[in-house]
Amino acid sequence: MPSNRRSMRNILLNRRYQLRYTAMMVAISALLTTGLGFVWYGQVRETSKIIEVKALASMTEHEVRQLDQEIRRQDNQRLLALVGFGALLVLVVTGSGIMLTHKVAGPMYKITRYMAAVQEGSLAPIGDIRKGDQLHEFFARFREMHDALRDQAAQDADLLQQAIAAAQRHVSGEADEHAELDRSIQELQTLQKQKVGSLKPRRA
Repeated sequence: MPSNRRSMRNILLNRRYQLRYTAMMVAISALLTTGLGFVWYGQVRETSKIIEVKALASMTEHEVRQLDQEIRRQDNQRLLALVGFGALLVLVVTGSGIMLTHKVAGPMYKITRYMAAVQEGSLAPIGDIRKGDQLHEFFARFREMHDALRDQAAQDADLLQQAIAAAQRHVSGEADEHAELDRSIQELQTLQKQKVGSLKPRRA
C-alpha cells in the first residue's frame, strides 16, 4: 500500500476531481475579484475626475496637466495593485483548493486500493489515514467492514484446518482405498492456505 507521508509527487491523486473542483473555486474567486475590483476602480476614477474638475478653478493650465498626470499615475498604480492582488488570490485559491481536495482524494484513493486488494483475494490489515485527512468516519466504517471480512476468513481458515486434521486422522490402510479422501484433503488444504494467505500483509 502507498506511504502515508504527503509529498508533491502524490499531491494529485485524483486529477479529474481535484483540478475540476479547484478550477471552480478559482473561477468563482476570479469573478468576485473582477466584479468588486471593477466597482472599486470605477469609484477611484470618479473621485479623480472630481478632484480634477475642482482644481480647474484655482490652478494654472500647467499645474492642471501636472495634477492630471499625477492622478493618472496613481490610478495606474492602483490598477496594477488590483491586478497583482487578483493574481495572488488565484495562486492562493489554487494551492488551497488542491490541498483541500487532496485531503478527500487521499482517503478515497486508499480505500480504492484496499477494495482492489479484496477483489484480488487479499485481506491484509488496513493502515490509518493521515492526520488532517477528511472522511475519517467513512474510513472507520470501511475498516469495520474489512475487519469483519478478516474475522470471517480467519474463522473459515480455522474450520478448514480442523477438517483437514480430522480427515487426516481417519486416513489409514492402502493408498488406493483412500484416494478420493486424499484428494478431498488436498483440496481442503489448498483452500485453507488461500484463506490464510489472504490475511497476510501485502508489500507496498
